[in-house]
Amino acid sequence: MEKLIEQYRYHDQLYKIVLEGIKPEHTHVRLNGMTNQIFWIVGNLPTTQYKITNGMDIELQQAFYDFHGRNRGIISDAEYPSHVEIIKDGNKIALVLEERLQELTDEDLTCESLFNSLKIIHNNLLRTLSFIIDREAYAIVQPILMRKAFAYEAMKYS
Repeated sequence: MEKLIEQYRYHDQLYKIVLEGIKPEHTHVRLNGMTNQIFWIVGNLPTTQYKITNGMDIELQQAFYDFHGRNRGIISDAEYPSHVEIIKDGNKIALVLEERLQELTDEDLTCESLFNSLKIIHNNLLRTLSFIIDREAYAIVQPILMRKAFAYEAMKYS
């Protein structure tokens, strides 16, 4: 579990770094009308973290649930909050989730997954968490590529 927590921390750090310097007007653009918006990606990561935390008996409400909850896709005509506001909400849940992950026992990790709403076919919590942390990497790569498309300088890793 220690390695998963380490990866989770690294993703949390990358999540913030990849967004540095992104102008608000670029957060709602869909390249060729096909990609996810940076805004949507930024909001989807904390949404997943809220689901994980709530699935482990810590009931917290996401600030922007109406935009990202219930596995909601992009709402084309929505007035989304700024990515700065979403990151602030994400910072709050990131700390709570990390603390909860550190408390998990081997028994907790091998229990049947609590995340049926994610439609993941993994049979225990450890495998589900591994999948979700891997998915975070995919979500972080999308804004990295979009930085290039918008002619921003490359993301700095430190």
